[in-house]
Amino acid sequence: MSMRSSAAVLLVAISALLGGSAGASAQSTVEAAKSFAPGGKLRVGVLMLSYFAVERDGQLKGWSPDLGIELARRLGVPHELVPIRNPADMIDAFKTGKIDATFIGITKDRAAAFDFGPVMIGLRTTFLVPASSTIKSIPEIDQASIRIVVPAKSAQGEHLEKIIKHATMLRVPVETTKHATDLIASGQAEAFSHVVPMLANAQPALPGSRILPGSYYDVPIAIAYPKGATAAVIEYAKAFAADMKASGFAQKAIERMGKDADGVVVAQ
Repeated sequence: MSMRSSAAVLLVAISALLGGSAGASAQSTVEAAKSFAPGGKLRVGVLMLSYFAVERDGQLKGWSPDLGIELARRLGVPHELVPIRNPADMIDAFKTGKIDATFIGITKDRAAAFDFGPVMIGLRTTFLVPASSTIKSIPEIDQASIRIVVPAKSAQGEHLEKIIKHATMLRVPVETTKHATDLIASGQAEAFSHVVPMLANAQPALPGSRILPGSYYDVPIAIAYPKGATAAVIEYAKAFAADMKASGFAQKAIERMGKDADGVVVAQ
């Protein structure tokens, strides 16, 4: 066989290989799209917390809707952003078939209701203490005399249960910070645990209060989808999460939120 013939055979072989890979990739995307969005449209649950998303001019803006829109774009299907006001309502949204996917913190009750893909985002978590407090660092919090206000059924609450040995935890609703700041202002609690953006929101209600430096836990935020997902969905979610981090898409989405996303980081 001549060198020219050999080169031609090699070129054909490479072309066939690449074509086969592209075809397989396209096929897996089609399968993932059908499974992710069985109704032909990807309905993304958007948690309406200020460090996830905000509504401006009738549109949802933030890293969470940005990731949802990009997922739909890559799947080749239309998207619908579904506002969810309370994290607990995300469970009902999946159970009632209202949404197809979301991005939310991993907790036991949520993991029992729907499945999670890889962690994509981390929420830095620390404590807010009043102006009168002598506490200056996170390790000083765990004292028998300290009562910590913690959002009920939260990822950080589950983590605190594992690491707090002496302090007492007081559970409050997650929707606003008012319950927590009221307890501290009235002397019924000495610290408030939450993600950094929420603590910043709470500060004006407690003049002179301080956010302790550092983070005792980065709340893991992952892509989530209904129980019983196909292998195509699971693999596509893994690839999507990896690319959102590696490509810088997630980081840029966070940066576009400015101060609203203080304490929000791309997971390592």
